[in-house]
Amino acid sequence: MYWLGPFEYPSKQTLLNRLKHYVRTADIGQVTHPVAVQKLHLLLALHPDADRKIGVGVDHFRLERNSLAGRGLHLVRLDGTSDSFSYKKCITGVGQSPHGKVCEALRFAIRPQMDAFRESLVWPVRCSITGVDIIHPNNLHIDHRVPFWRLLEQFSREQEINLSALAVEGNGMTLALVDCEVSAAFKKFHQNHAQLQPTSKEANAAKGGS
Repeated sequence: MYWLGPFEYPSKQTLLNRLKHYVRTADIGQVTHPVAVQKLHLLLALHPDADRKIGVGVDHFRLERNSLAGRGLHLVRLDGTSDSFSYKKCITGVGQSPHGKVCEALRFAIRPQMDAFRESLVWPVRCSITGVDIIHPNNLHIDHRVPFWRLLEQFSREQEINLSALAVEGNGMTLALVDCEVSAAFKKFHQNHAQLQPTSKEANAAKGGS
């Protein structure tokens, strides 16, 4: 998995592909969708020259036609100045952010709940997104009806916890929060609030980080 803040993607390349598609197909002009704006702020923070690009602060983002060919992302600062930035530079070669590691650790923490839901299903399983029967277990994904990142935001808001400030330990499948109390609190929160649903691999992948 690759995390852009609280948004999860199957891989870094998946995120690159989605950004490429967005730049190619989104409406020219100011970016207004709040989730898209949030993702662009998170993306820009990863840029190797982020401090200079951000400057006095970003007022808004725009999608513009490049002078030679194609389209590109631009930022407009609070003082009215503007600059372009490359989403590829923001992602290529950048490791997992501290926030992303915390999100991944919490994803691992609730894995037993995901596995238990999977085991409770009766075959054939109907995909909750497409309505098509899932025949093979390898094509079954367990998805959150309310996106996982929204659950993380609600949890951090209600508990008044800054996820980015939490420490993690281990790596890979052993990645976990150092603070076991926060981990336990999130497992309880997830048990009470998560709405799990079966989906096909393809349908779940098409949702991306939504």
